[in-house]
Order: sequence, then structure tokens, then C-alpha cells
Amino acid sequence: MSGRASRRTARPQRPPLQRDYDLPRWRDLGCLSRRKSFVRKAAEVHGDREAVVKHSADLPGPHLKPFQRVRLQRFHQEARYMHRMTGTPGILPVWDIDEEHGDRPRWYAMPQARPLADALDGNSTLLDVVAHVTELAGTLAALAEQGTYHRDIKPDNLFWYDGAPVLGDFGIAAIAQMPAGLTRQGEGLGPANFLAPEMRRAAGPGAGERADVYSLAKTLFVLAHPRRGPYPPFGTHRVDAEEFSLWSLGGGNATLALGHVLEAATQHTVGDRLTMADFHAELRAWLGRHREDTARFTPLGGGSFRRGWGDPALWDRHHRDEEATRAMLLPCVRRIAEALTGDPGAWTEGIDHDNGDSTLGTYDWQPNSEEGFVPEGFLWMATHAHDGRRIVLEAVLDHEVCFLAEAQRGGPPWTLERQWGHTPWHRARMPRTHDRLRELTDEVVEWIARSTPDTSLAADTRPAPDRPVTAPPAPVTGP
Repeated sequence: MSGRASRRTARPQRPPLQRDYDLPRWRDLGCLSRRKSFVRKAAEVHGDREAVVKHSADLPGPHLKPFQRVRLQRFHQEARYMHRMTGTPGILPVWDIDEEHGDRPRWYAMPQARPLADALDGNSTLLDVVAHVTELAGTLAALAEQGTYHRDIKPDNLFWYDGAPVLGDFGIAAIAQMPAGLTRQGEGLGPANFLAPEMRRAAGPGAGERADVYSLAKTLFVLAHPRRGPYPPFGTHRVDAEEFSLWSLGGGNATLALGHVLEAATQHTVGDRLTMADFHAELRAWLGRHREDTARFTPLGGGSFRRGWGDPALWDRHHRDEEATRAMLLPCVRRIAEALTGDPGAWTEGIDHDNGDSTLGTYDWQPNSEEGFVPEGFLWMATHAHDGRRIVLEAVLDHEVCFLAEAQRGGPPWTLERQWGHTPWHRARMPRTHDRLRELTDEVVEWIARSTPDTSLAADTRPAPDRPVTAPPAPVTGP
């Protein structure tokens, strides 16, 4: 080894910078988070308030690298802006700020606020999530009118304070009358799944006028699925894609309507995406239609997630079971629709409670909760009405899957004309499971072929081949 290499190896390392986080007006109580040692809990020296004090991650000096200088500039901008906006509804207030260093403050103090995700407890529903996100959308729409864009909307930066949702952490915001961007060339701006496509690299032009819309829509999805994981599915929200399904949240076609709003808010092309003002207006309109339907929505801590769904492996299995079951149902409902109406496309998916949709037969499922039989999920498909009749095809999932079909007349309100099944319970995605669904479809198609619109047959109430007990089927009529 050369002497030069030896000397380079032996060079002493600079010790880490030691900082005293105590302040004249605030006594340091330690880190709030291990990931960010510069965000501290603090107690007021001459008072009884406790606060969170955010210090600059870097202290000025010639030792700073370029990215640290940018980070320090961001902090100065964030501290000044949040202090100036204190008292603005929807923005976390600042109680105190470093005045010693003028327009380059090194710390600011804010109240301890709960993460918005924690404020949504197990009894909250999708209605609560949408209501809170709607308030935030109103705040962001007002900021956008002023030329300010947050650019880092995600659950970690949304809080619950003084009985309302608020925005925090404006560290990478594009703020009117302040330097836009403050990011290095090619630097990423946060978790990619929340970021609008145009903001995944800071080199992109513009301030990100519609980036917050994309991120807030993705955040809504995550807040509504607290046990699904910390990140939303990647890309534009697709109402016809299983990974973007809102079905488990209840509400029937209300969730389908919300899905269309989320799809419009997450379009890949900026010009095709909703503005924040439009997103706010659409969410308000959705709430206006469905705010009174509380009972139809599943609590975030209950319903189909009540039994161990915190395990990602169980959720993944259930997700794949639903996806495969839906793929099995599609050709069958098309075949039934063609037999009834002559048009294989004359069918709809998703239960519509407002239109009187329900499962009318009695199926004697074994109770699995205090409320009776509460399935982990179900998939509902119905043909269009023809001569006063429609056919409903349904899959019920409860670790396994079974299928049923009903002929319904005269609705809404609908009356039961005939029912088939349910089939025996089988593992989802298995060939025999698929065979039983096709056998059920054969029975329905044959019945359609030999019946007339005036035929009135007594309902087939044969007991199910297995799991025969008596229990009300109400949860299937409205999950």
C-alpha cells in the first residue's frame, strides 16, 4: 500500500455536530421521531404549553454541501411562510419563531397536533374521510388562487388540530412571491406513489399547479384503507381495476361515483386532470348526495377487515381471490345477459342501494359474528331489465367463495321470482370452483330459454349443499 493511500485511510473523521436544542423560551424534551432528530418535543419555559419545535437540519457555515444549502433555504422559506399564515383556516399555526436571525430563522414552534390518520378511528367511515379531505381541498384551492402549491401532500403531512384537518410541512412548497422550487436538479420530491408524474423529478418546469390534486386523491385512498398499507397503488386511479376498488368501504354505487372523481383527479396528463377547485367542488357534491347514508358505509375498523386483515399476506390473498372471482363472473354474466336480452353487454356491476338493489332470497349461512353472517366481501352483477325481469349473479367471499343467482321482477322494488344456489363453498381460484359457477350459469340460461315473461315459478329454496344453518342474509343485501 502506498504512503499516500495509507495517509488517506488514517485521516481523522470530523465528529458529528453537537447541538443544544434548548431555547430561551422553550425547554427541549427530546426527539419526536428517530428519523428526524431536529424535530423536538418542547415545554414552554414560562407557561404550561407543550409544543413541537422544528429546527433547521443544518446550521449555516462554509462546511455545508450544496444540497444542505438548498435544504436550509427550504427551511427558512417554510418557517417564514407558516408563521405568516398563522390563523389561516386549514393550516397548522406557528406559536413562536426564531427572531434572532431575522429572515433566516433556525427554528419555529407549533402546537402538538395528531396525525389525521390517527383522528380517523375504527368507527369512522368513508364519509368522514371524504369530509376531511374536502376541507383540505378547499384550503389548497384557496392557496392555488394565490399561486401557492404544497407539492408534498401525503398522510404524514396532514394533521388534526382544534377539531379540524390542517396542512403542515411546507418544506418543498412553491410559494407565491418566494423562490419557486428550491430543489436540486434531478432531485426526487417524495414517495413516488403520492407524486404526480410531472413532479417525480424536480427538473420538470413549473410549480406543479395540479400536482396537489393528484397527491390529495391518492391520500384519500390511503386514509380510507387504513389496514391496506402506507402507499396507494401506482398510477391513475381506475374504477374498473381491482387494486383501486373502494367496494369494501360500503355505500354501493356511491363508492363507484367517488371512484370516477378520483380517476379524474389522477389523470397522467396534467391538462386532463381536475383543478383543485374542481376537485373540491366534486367532493362537496358527492358529500351532498351521500352524507345522510351513514349506515350504508362500513366502519374503517370493522366490516370486511374485522378478522386479522392487518396481515398484509391475508389482504393480498383476499385481493387476488376477488380479482380471480371477478374474472370468472364476467363471461357468465355476459352469457346470462345475452340469453335474457339478446345483448351480452346489457349488465351492470356494483350494488346500487338507491335503486333498490338487494339479494332477496334466504340462504341460511352460518353466523360468523354477533350480527349474523357478515361476509368478507361479495361481487354483485345484474343484467338490465327485460320484460320486467332481471337476473342477479353474485359471488360471496368468506375465506372461501360461493355463488348464487336470482331472477327478480318488477322493480324497483324488486320481487323474487326464482333463485339458484348458493353453490357449495370452495376455495377461490380453483378449477372446480369455476366449474360450479358454469353449472349455475347453465341452469339460469336453460331456465330463461324455457320460461316466458309471464311464468311465475315458486322460489327454489333448496338447502345449501353445505354449511346449512339458519341466519339472516341481511349483510349480503347491504355490506
